[in-house]
Amino acid sequence: MNQSNNSKNHLISIVIPLYNEAQNVKLITNALEEALKDYEFEILLINDGSTDETSSQLKKLNKKFTIAIELDKNYGQSSALAAGIDFAKGDYIVTMDGDLQNDPLDIPWMLEIIKNEKLDLISGFRIDRKDSFLKKISSKIGNHIIQFITKTNIKDCGCALKIFNKNTAKKLALRGEAHRYITIVSFLNGAKIKQVPINHMPRKFGKSKYGLERVFKVIYDIILISLKYNCSKRILKSKQNNYSIKNIYGSSVEIKERNSIQFQT
Repeated sequence: MNQSNNSKNHLISIVIPLYNEAQNVKLITNALEEALKDYEFEILLINDGSTDETSSQLKKLNKKFTIAIELDKNYGQSSALAAGIDFAKGDYIVTMDGDLQNDPLDIPWMLEIIKNEKLDLISGFRIDRKDSFLKKISSKIGNHIIQFITKTNIKDCGCALKIFNKNTAKKLALRGEAHRYITIVSFLNGAKIKQVPINHMPRKFGKSKYGLERVFKVIYDIILISLKYNCSKRILKSKQNNYSIKNIYGSSVEIKERNSIQFQT
């Protein structure tokens, strides 16, 4: 794929939280390497306290464009995303799941849209989901609740594949279960947003971590977000990190050059 010169002049950071995704580590890095071969990019893989072989698989990676961040325990997807975004240095920051259900081939054309249309965030929505009936119905209910409470037309808040410009990503307040509401929070912060249909792939390995019970959590969380916004008219990043890093694997020179976050060794 031939990309514009403008595309090649920007660093792309791909942030991927991982929890028990050992079988997907190598597959997803290989898929991203192929999809982004015409771009300058880095992949940040955040191990969120996995109990399987995810950690050992990350240590086996020998790619100059990958950085593995090991959290000291399981904090949840929002905190894992926060750690990756804090460490990322890209002009554009991509978030996606580590289960290979997001298609890396969607990233290049989404990048062109966010750049050409000068957006703050481009978010995917899954038009043909390859999930169980239970997961699809819980997501549908949750999205309708969010639309009703916030009076917005966000079609798929749960879709992990998003691309932000750097400033928008760095302002996110990610704690608790806030990763589900990134698009809503960015919109409430005044971001220029576009939603686009994307591919959704069947899960090959591992299992989903969500079920119907999350609908009740959605109701509670979205009410709190709405109240917070109505009080302050902005939802900005907390000054205090809500995670602790155990170790980072990657180029030692690259890691030493970044001092935006502290970590334990």
